[in-house]
Amino acid sequence: MSIKKILFISVAVSTTLLLNACSSSDYQLSSAGSKVQFVDTKPAATCQLLGKAEGRRNTFFSGQKTHSELIRDAATDLMNKAAAMGGNVIYDAQDASMKYVSEVAPTDAVMVGDVYRCN
Repeated sequence: MSIKKILFISVAVSTTLLLNACSSSDYQLSSAGSKVQFVDTKPAATCQLLGKAEGRRNTFFSGQKTHSELIRDAATDLMNKAAAMGGNVIYDAQDASMKYVSEVAPTDAVMVGDVYRCN
């Protein structure tokens, strides 16, 4: 095997490993994020509204993921951000993505919601 082929293969493998590492590392649920829950009914008056938060999943490194898979990653990002704000409840969460620019070009998945702290 020639030096050029070995160099090409090693660069290709390194690039693949790097892109795989970039694609999944930001979308892991943190321990604080795992304590956040989505609710469909408005939280009680005793809960404190902390503000809106946005979870996002970039499609650049996502490979062949479907929109449903991307929005799950965005929900994970939203839960982690809500926890970082001090919240434990997300109300009125919505998929705010445009879904597709065209049939072959999905956009970033975006999920937004109101973050509350409830005791």
